[in-house]
Amino acid sequence: MGDKAGSRRWRVALAAVVLLIGVAAAGYFVFYLPHVRAQDTQAQATRFLMDTSVDISAYGRDAETHVKRALGEMERLEEVLSRHIVESEVARINANAGDWVSISDDTLAVISLALQIGDMTEGAFDITVGNLVSLWGFGTGSYKVPSEEEIAAALATVDYRKVELDKTGKRVRIPAGTVLDLGGIAKGYIVDQARSYLMKQRIQRAIVNAGGDISVIGSRPDGNPWRVGVQNPNDPSQISWVIPLQNNSVVTSGDYQRFFIQDGQRWHHILDPRTGYPARELKSVTIVAQTAAEGDALSTAVFVLGWEKGRELVERLPGVEGILVGSDNQVWISSGLAESVVTL
Repeated sequence: MGDKAGSRRWRVALAAVVLLIGVAAAGYFVFYLPHVRAQDTQAQATRFLMDTSVDISAYGRDAETHVKRALGEMERLEEVLSRHIVESEVARINANAGDWVSISDDTLAVISLALQIGDMTEGAFDITVGNLVSLWGFGTGSYKVPSEEEIAAALATVDYRKVELDKTGKRVRIPAGTVLDLGGIAKGYIVDQARSYLMKQRIQRAIVNAGGDISVIGSRPDGNPWRVGVQNPNDPSQISWVIPLQNNSVVTSGDYQRFFIQDGQRWHHILDPRTGYPARELKSVTIVAQTAAEGDALSTAVFVLGWEKGRELVERLPGVEGILVGSDNQVWISSGLAESVVTL
């Protein structure tokens, strides 16, 4: 990367590096140097989706066409899975709470996985938190600390176990008054679908980044894993760890990502569905998993479970690794990640 005044190809390569390093605000820095074989093409594109900047870089035959189509698929899925889009399937489920609603294969897959993770985490991950999330103002921008009475009323509508899913008939029913919110898993699923599309097109290597939900295909051009830097939760402008990725995904949940200040206290968006308040034992949870959807949901669940139970869950799950930062700044790196992660 030394000759900044070199050929146009190197200027394009440098631009791609700058674009990816720019995702630091979402939780990561990505380090790589593009290189394209003669028979391949290189493409990179960015689009604002899911309330964040989404970036795809890919290398392979007809990469530009496939990157555009992958972004189009991500946009389509957002219109299906976001409860804030009036004509989405999730909005329709909420509007017809108490009744059975027909759903697509994508919505079925996301809800099914979400309910599995709800069971796996004993309710630490719960997709029926819509009323609670709205009460605190996350997603609307009208932030406030609710009263105990308001929280109790919202909590009465939160219980993922009451979601009925008919897989054969492709339909779902939620209790009247409940609001489904797939925000803790849908972004990861959408990233996975973009990655899956690119793999089907025989893209040799790629990185899909949706506001910090990152999934990769293959390795860097030099054969080494992609390297993703994770932010220091106490100073998000700095990175503290570099994680290798190869055909897998990484997601971070942190108390510094979305929050508001009231009465001199910071209130963040990772709500404990059992208490109705922001979880307090951790500052940051980074999960490495095979899929971004799994990492998305588990990073939230581990954050809610806290220091002890969160570590136990990560160590128990096959193919899942993590980095936890406690409220006291204590750091824990899972056994399967300890030897490969670089601490800065």
